[in-house]
Amino acid sequence: MDVNSRQPRLRDGVTPGSTIILPRTSRMRILSGPPDEQPRSWRLVWVLLFVVFPTLLGIYQVNEIVQAVGVKDARPVRTNPAAFTPFTVLIIGVDERDSAANNGVRSDTLILMRVNPQAGSVALLSIPRDTQVDIRGRGQSKINAAYAYGYQRAQDLFAGDVTQQESGMALAAETVDTFTQLSVNGVAIDYMAQVNFAGFAAIIDAIGGITVDVPKRIVDETYPTDDYSTTRIEFVPGLQRLNGERALMYARTRHADNDFGRNLRQLQVIYAVIAELKARGVVGWGSLFLDAPQLLAGTVKTTVPLTDPGIFVTLVWSASRLDLNAVIAYQISPQTIPNYRSEGSNIIWDADGVYTVVQAWVDNSGGIVDRAPTVSSDVFNQLRIALSQTQRYVIEQVRSLAGLESTEPPARVHVFNAARIAGVARQVTEQLNATGFETETPADYSGEVQIETIIYDVNGHPQQAAKIAQLVAGRVVVGLPPTSIQSSADIIILVGTDSVTP
Repeated sequence: MDVNSRQPRLRDGVTPGSTIILPRTSRMRILSGPPDEQPRSWRLVWVLLFVVFPTLLGIYQVNEIVQAVGVKDARPVRTNPAAFTPFTVLIIGVDERDSAANNGVRSDTLILMRVNPQAGSVALLSIPRDTQVDIRGRGQSKINAAYAYGYQRAQDLFAGDVTQQESGMALAAETVDTFTQLSVNGVAIDYMAQVNFAGFAAIIDAIGGITVDVPKRIVDETYPTDDYSTTRIEFVPGLQRLNGERALMYARTRHADNDFGRNLRQLQVIYAVIAELKARGVVGWGSLFLDAPQLLAGTVKTTVPLTDPGIFVTLVWSASRLDLNAVIAYQISPQTIPNYRSEGSNIIWDADGVYTVVQAWVDNSGGIVDRAPTVSSDVFNQLRIALSQTQRYVIEQVRSLAGLESTEPPARVHVFNAARIAGVARQVTEQLNATGFETETPADYSGEVQIETIIYDVNGHPQQAAKIAQLVAGRVVVGLPPTSIQSSADIIILVGTDSVTP
């Protein structure tokens, strides 16, 4: 028998060891599958992962926030400001404890906030609670009684089915609008935001506390407690870090001086909160965005229509462009309106003086803007960082689920001396080099002297930033450093005086 006839045959008569010559098109299909199948599949995966899913998550989260904080405006129907144009919010601080129903809901804080999205500016105007005004349905009374009266007489004051909170906010806005003569200056109260004092402390804790420079020693022997008793509190002068509870005490105490001093402290606390949020950057805002429904529920109520795309984009735009140096605070007080008189504990302000202060507040907030909005490089940089870090986070999560080790690439670190003490940046750089970090040449920070050491994680290196925080004892901030710093490093450290060993 022929030897070849004993060899096993494969399909189509091919024997083992034979050379198979395929057409070029067939060979390519075996190597890469059907034409364009893999590229299209991967494109679809990336679109789903980085466009569709985040968009759906964002829509869902905004809806959750609206469910937690959204209320309707009980005032007559009004038109919302156009996108990217200045808008005004009345901030109402209330004491709404569980037992408040038996003691009355008090409005202890009234602050007008004027936001100019294009200029990145915010102007605050504080109104003393003892200001005497005319309240619709009640007559002459202190301005803080407007919210309480509206809260108690919801169905009598406004048409339709309104809640007590909505009625209180609406009457407070109506009263403040009349008192400040906003319409004469071509301005209106566009939105209201009610903040519960107890929840305000939780918000400050959620952002990690605030830094406040206490100008003088404050001692309050009769600070009110949650059980309607009193306790003694004290603040020493100087720069200090306050948690939510202490920040609330600082903002509410007035027995050490007066209501005007308290108004200034409240403005100071608001500024500190804005500074803290600004320092967190886009990615830091993202983490707060995810926790917002639980954090804000029962704490904040607002008439801002967050489901309106134009309004929502304007709010995000305003936050991204905010310049802390453009935050201005005004106060109605004896210093700004010397012509006033008192009737008991009520204060009656000169109408012309009020108009002058309000006009300055409107003018310095950039009330009229004709130019079209432009996108700054800072916004693009923060968006780039957010996308980059989101991508790295997703990859890390996938690798973690697969049981793989972290792939965080080595970070380049740049140290800046913000303590104005010779050799500080060099010493920190040498310490980092000794532990294996790749560093740039240390430099001096041209801004003001910094007390706190801050570690800016610019390009998404959380593990290495956390390790540096243990070595240098600083606070990690996800986002960009101050604009005066020119560096392409992944992690930038501003060494403050708190890292200097005596």
